[in-house]
Amino acid sequence: MYQLVVRVRFFVQIVTLHVSYALAGLRKVKSPVDWIIGPYEIAGIVHQLANALPSARSVVLAPHPFYTHSYGWSPEPTTSALKTHLRSLFLGPWIMGRLSRAARGFVYVSAEGFINSAFDHRNYEFAFLKRRGLRVVCYFTGNDIRSPQLMKQLELETGRPNLGTYLGNLNPVFASPGYDASKRLIAQAADQFADVIFNADTDQRSYLTSPVHPFQYFHDDAEVVRSFEKFDDYQKPIVVHAPSSPILKGTPLVRAAIELLQREGLEFEYVELSGVPHEQVRLALERAHIVLNQFYSYVPGVFGIEAMAAGCAMMVSADERLEPQLPTGTNDAWVVTEHHEIAHRLRELILDRDLALNKAIAGRDWVRRHAVASVSGAEVSRILSESLDGV
Repeated sequence: MYQLVVRVRFFVQIVTLHVSYALAGLRKVKSPVDWIIGPYEIAGIVHQLANALPSARSVVLAPHPFYTHSYGWSPEPTTSALKTHLRSLFLGPWIMGRLSRAARGFVYVSAEGFINSAFDHRNYEFAFLKRRGLRVVCYFTGNDIRSPQLMKQLELETGRPNLGTYLGNLNPVFASPGYDASKRLIAQAADQFADVIFNADTDQRSYLTSPVHPFQYFHDDAEVVRSFEKFDDYQKPIVVHAPSSPILKGTPLVRAAIELLQREGLEFEYVELSGVPHEQVRLALERAHIVLNQFYSYVPGVFGIEAMAAGCAMMVSADERLEPQLPTGTNDAWVVTEHHEIAHRLRELILDRDLALNKAIAGRDWVRRHAVASVSGAEVSRILSESLDGV
């Protein structure tokens, strides 16, 4: 019965898509753009990427619980259960049909689509766009493409736990063969239809076979700190940990390290934030001297970029020796910290203000060189512009 409902829903969405596309062709396109970026926000990437690219428009189908960014298009808020249900059925394909007349390509952030991607993993809508001469770009951000099975293999190869190690602890379904098979199907759809793919090869090990471009960050240049005055008062350093997923980020290990150092009598303030609005996290970073990021990862992540841009000394497991996409010299930008080293590395930073300050400065400078919108935006814009040749 469930499969029948899914198929009927998918058919209705396909009809809606074609009706919308046909009606949009009857009127003149207003303000055409090169790229539509969406359709769901992931860690602010939709907003940042759209702002970093010329001739791009961000489109999100649902508000994000923690981000309040403005977008090129987003639905008005509603508390009506009926409206919410109708939107989930009709809104995505209707908007996609209209936008297909107003753009030269779509950039899909994460693995969701405008129509029921769970049914066919975006094959139909990718093919719909390609048949009409539009470009398709996949921008993968993490578990949307990460294969738990392949990450387990990576753990055996390196001897280090990673994000895939504990994924099944969040929900048994993540450790199921069906879940891993869905990641293979998502990768196959991207391989078959995408003109450009962005992915962090090691941190997000996947079934993709096509060449990929490195994952990029697009932090606002204007939001990178210039002053490190907060380090003038280091008598009680402020340590911040803000995990989006406590188990995957190593929060139990962080708490154990914090408890150990507190028992030792070290003076510091520990702030842990999870499930709170992004603005609250941003304000905490403005005060923080040290940030405990994530300890099963091979990349700094969006939060890591925000922390360094805010002038914090960052501890993270990311290591340029293990992730080829990281630029040479990256390990100088933060304190490379394996999951079993948290207490030791944090103790060093708490006791040595100059070490923490130097790492904060190095991290800020790394963001300026590699992770601000003016730099990453130019690189991604070049890649996408090349894909538009001949369109």
